[in-house]
Formats: sequence, C-alpha cells, structure tokens
Amino acid sequence: MQGSAGPVRFTAPRVSGAVRPLGAMLADCRFDLGGGRLVDPFAAAPWAGEPDLPDDLPGILRGLSGEWPCVPFGMPTPPPALPADWTVPEAPVVDAEPHGHGANADWMLMAEKAGGVLAAIGYPAPHPVRWLERTVRADERAAAIDFSLTVHARRDTVLPIGLHPTFRLPDDPRGAGLVFAGEDVRAWTFPIDAEPGRSRFAPDRRGVSPRAVPNRDGGGTDLSALDLAGASEDLVLLTGLAGRIAYENRAEGWRATLTWDGAVLPACLIWISNGGRGFAPWNGRFRAIGVEPVAAPFDLGAGLARAGGGPLGAAGIATAVSFRAGHPFTTGYRIAVEALPG
Repeated sequence: MQGSAGPVRFTAPRVSGAVRPLGAMLADCRFDLGGGRLVDPFAAAPWAGEPDLPDDLPGILRGLSGEWPCVPFGMPTPPPALPADWTVPEAPVVDAEPHGHGANADWMLMAEKAGGVLAAIGYPAPHPVRWLERTVRADERAAAIDFSLTVHARRDTVLPIGLHPTFRLPDDPRGAGLVFAGEDVRAWTFPIDAEPGRSRFAPDRRGVSPRAVPNRDGGGTDLSALDLAGASEDLVLLTGLAGRIAYENRAEGWRATLTWDGAVLPACLIWISNGGRGFAPWNGRFRAIGVEPVAAPFDLGAGLARAGGGPLGAAGIATAVSFRAGHPFTTGYRIAVEALPG
C-alpha cells in the first residue's frame, strides 16, 4: 500500500484525531462529550520535537503519544537484580527495540472511508513477525474509537504482545482512579522498584487486592481512588478484569473505558508515571497513566514470556500469544470517552 509521509486524520460526528507514522500512534484526539465540550484524554511526551534530545533515545520515546500496539511487548533485556523466579538465564534477544520494532519505526498510513485509518509496517528479517496491520476507526454514533491489530508471522512463534493506551493525569493529586468490577481482580506489583527511589508500591507482591496494594512505607493504595501526591513511578499488573477497565479523570469530569478480548490479553499493565523520572528527557515533567492490556509478564521481555511467564504463568495467567505462519492473528479493542455525572 502507498503510505502518507505525515499524520493521517480521521473524523466522525463525536470524535476526531490523527494517526502519526511513528509507531502508528494516536495524536490530537477530540471526543465530544456534549454541550460543546471537547476532551483529549491522551498523554503525549512534552519533549517531542525539542532540540538536543539524547542520541540514544528510542523512537517510542521521541514521539510518545496517545495509544499504539507493542509486538513484542516489553524490553529487549530484563533489568538486573530480579528475583530468581522472574528470570530466564541467557534468553536470546528477539527484538532489540523497546516494545518492538513497530513501536519505534514509521508505519505506512492510508485514510479509509467512514472515518478510518489503515496502517501497516514490515519487520526486518529474520524477525519472527513479518508485518503488522492496524486499523483506527471513529465510531459514527458515539464518542469512541474502534481498533484492530493483525499480526502476520514469518514463522511459527510465541511472543508477548500488548496495547498501550496512555492517558493524562489531572493536576489534582486526588483526582484520578480506576474502575474495575468482579471479585477475581488481583494486583501484582513489579518484582523490583520500577524506578529506584521513586516507586510507591512494595515490590513483588503477588495476587493482592487492587484496593489495598502494599506500599513501601507499610500503607496501601486503592487503585480505584489514586492519591498521586509526590513524584512516583510504578508498574502494577491487574488480572481477572475480563477485558474491561475504565480510567476516571475525576478532577476534569470524564471517564475513558477500554474494552478488549480478555481471552487473548488476560492482564492489564498499569503504568503510573507521576513525574518520577528525573533524568532527560523526562526531567520530572511527564505525568500519565498507561492502561495496557497485555499477554506479557510485565515488560520483562520475550524470554520470560516464552519460558512460561514465571510466577504469573505458575498462577495460570498466559503471558504470550502463539502465532502461526500463514495464519494472520487479529484482535480488536475499543476506547470510549464520556462525561462523568454530576
């Protein structure tokens, strides 16, 4: 397909936005919540386009914006000092780019009829993925966007995958929360500090209540009513969601609901980046919450995912998806935004 060299816009009566070539990331979205009120719920890197960015900054960080797919999901190599059961000795690197080649390179983009964008990207040989396709379509009747992701495998393979919606945090530290239902929802904290000296959650807590996630100071955090006072950087994985979660920006009066196929992506990684990274280009100024459906062991990489997923796999939680050459794999998901009552 012939692609656009720049962003491609999509529009419908109650939602509009653009898909950028880099990572096929969403940008400049507007959801009409009624009464002339327009909201862009997504976060974007405040440093995008700044001069003198670090030379080694990967593409995913140069233009971080909105939402994008990650195949494979995770870092090329895991961090040091992980607990033994979260490690796989000498696992080969499957993809040298964080969250996969598709999150760091330019896609081919083409506008479709009825408010849609088609995107595609080829992966370099001998990567086990041959190419990805992505569709982004504005709902004609609601303030919502529907997505699909198709993976074409070069050969039979097993990989962690994920989706990466990233929403703005409010200025009010008590003005945000997550909405989830069911007695089966459990929380797993990252096996080590997500950022040394800046992580709120106690590391490596497994299958705890999401309404009382243990903190390093001995207290607990209720993910349904976040208190984001003070700079912090955390990762917590939620299981048992059955493919549905909402993020509420209560200070600004809106809710973003994400739905997906929970049988394919059985967990949701919550990335709370509350000014906790002080080094360039973050410089303490990025504040966002990633609400990321995954089949992955956090972002610990393909090696652990392929080896069973460590403690998550032992608990019966799938951490990877099987792909077959010649049999495209497709999954769909949706983001809808609405005004909160009151």
